[in-house]
Amino acid sequence: MDRHVPMHALPEEIQKMSPEEKVCKYCGVSYLILHEFKAMEEKVKAMEKEMKFYQGSIEREKRLQEKLQSLSQDFEQYKIDNESQTERIQDASMKLKSYQDEFQRVQKELSQLQHELKIKQKQSQIFSQRLMEYKYFWTKTLALLAFTKRELNSIKNEIYDHFKNWTSLKREVFLQIKSISETALTEIKMLNKSLTVSQRNNVCLEEEMKNLKLLSDAAILRSQQIQTSKQQEVNLQTRCHDLQKEVLDLQCQVEALGLKLQKAVTEMDNYKEKLIFKKTVGAAAKSLQLCPTLCDSIDGSPPGSPVPGILQARPLEWVAISFSSA
Repeated sequence: MDRHVPMHALPEEIQKMSPEEKVCKYCGVSYLILHEFKAMEEKVKAMEKEMKFYQGSIEREKRLQEKLQSLSQDFEQYKIDNESQTERIQDASMKLKSYQDEFQRVQKELSQLQHELKIKQKQSQIFSQRLMEYKYFWTKTLALLAFTKRELNSIKNEIYDHFKNWTSLKREVFLQIKSISETALTEIKMLNKSLTVSQRNNVCLEEEMKNLKLLSDAAILRSQQIQTSKQQEVNLQTRCHDLQKEVLDLQCQVEALGLKLQKAVTEMDNYKEKLIFKKTVGAAAKSLQLCPTLCDSIDGSPPGSPVPGILQARPLEWVAISFSSA
């Protein structure tokens, strides 16, 4: 039976529709059954491929296990070989390090030997130069020795001649020394006597110096006392001048205070006079107030008086006369 293959694919809008919209509500069959069959065929093909893959999986697993075992054995063998090789490498590295140390030591010894060889060469050169110098000096010393030998012979002859002359002069010198020693002894005795006299004089002079020193010390003390007394006198004079100035200032202050006191007394007298005047005036005013029949109620004058206030003026006049007479 031939299969009908559609010419055109379904639109995306229909493909995105939910299965409930695609199914017939009466019979429950999908309207797009062909599309679903196609999807089922694709799923079946995928499942067939997986089944084919899984059909040979057991054999592949067995082969893989065998390979894994062989690889593990090879790995262990390689591991053992690697350990042995690492041990060999470590031994070789230790040997190499020891060889390097020995090589460095040999190089150091060689450098030291070269340095010593250079030093020895320099020393040999110096020794050869010194040897040449010594040879030169030796030849010169030989020549000098011959010359000195000749000179010594001539000096020996001269010394012999001088010795002969010395023996002749020896006696004369001895006699002169004897005479000089005798004169020196006499002079020494005289000098000893003069020395004893001078020592006595020196002792006397020392005693006099001590006395003079005591006198000078006493004079110095006296002069110091005089200076201190002079200084005290000067201080007392300055103190007297200061006290005189203070006395003058106090006198001026006393005079000023006296003037102030006189002014205060005069002011007190004035205040007393004014107070007495006020008291008398107050007493007169009170006496006038105590006589209402004699005075008017308005101006204090008697009723029907042609001169108002005459009775009030007279007591005031009496008070003023009495105050002026006082």
